[in-house]
Amino acid sequence: MSKRVFVVPHDFTFTADNALDHAIKLSKQINAEIALVHIVAKENEIDSSKSKLESIVKSFPDSEIFSHVIHGSIFTDIGSYAEEKNAVAIIMGTHGSKGMQKVFGSFAMKVIISTTVPFMIVQDNSEIKTIKNIVFSINTSIESLQIVSLAGNIAKMFDSTIHIIGQKESELHRVKKIKSNLVGLAKQLAKMNVNCKLDLLDADKDYVASMNEYAKSVDADLLAYSYDSDKLFASNDKFAQSVIFNDLNLPSIIINSQTAVKTSY
Repeated sequence: MSKRVFVVPHDFTFTADNALDHAIKLSKQINAEIALVHIVAKENEIDSSKSKLESIVKSFPDSEIFSHVIHGSIFTDIGSYAEEKNAVAIIMGTHGSKGMQKVFGSFAMKVIISTTVPFMIVQDNSEIKTIKNIVFSINTSIESLQIVSLAGNIAKMFDSTIHIIGQKESELHRVKKIKSNLVGLAKQLAKMNVNCKLDLLDADKDYVASMNEYAKSVDADLLAYSYDSDKLFASNDKFAQSVIFNDLNLPSIIINSQTAVKTSY
């Protein structure tokens, strides 16, 4: 069986260094190796970029890291490379400043929708630690429900508890629907031997604020969210960015629902 791989895009910034530090911590938790990748727009930049990456790799002699330079576009080639490596996740850093969030959020989304590999995003001031509690927000959409088996695999891989949350609904038929979905999800995860907890958040409060409060109460280490890549910009972009730039500065993992067919790591 081949070793698990994290792909870390690196542009020689503090933000990329921070993402690499997180990847190293997580790689030791699940015994994975790291592919450190840089994208260049011009062929004459390849050699100098290789030297820079190799220098970074040498500074972490106790970690399994290999480097690769790609001549292409970050919007498509990072995802393609990660799929080729059958990566566990792409781990990318983001600037946490408020002024940069909208710009980076739009940029990140373009990269995220280019791949079926789960995409972990780390804010500059995120604490580096192992993953023990994952908070996964769902709704009643088919895409959100399909992804639970994949989210369960991620929880199982990290030997962590997954907390599945949804929002209470005021309409009776929707209340019954989401409760039924949660019971079904619990049974599905139990069959996978995944430690799971379920909760519905108050419909009278702002859902993003309630999600952050809940994550804090369970000492969450990671926020998870799934999307349908065909619908992301139309309906889910605002919430996805609220997960990425959460006020708790937690790392987040955004999962394309198209990966629901992949069932194991």
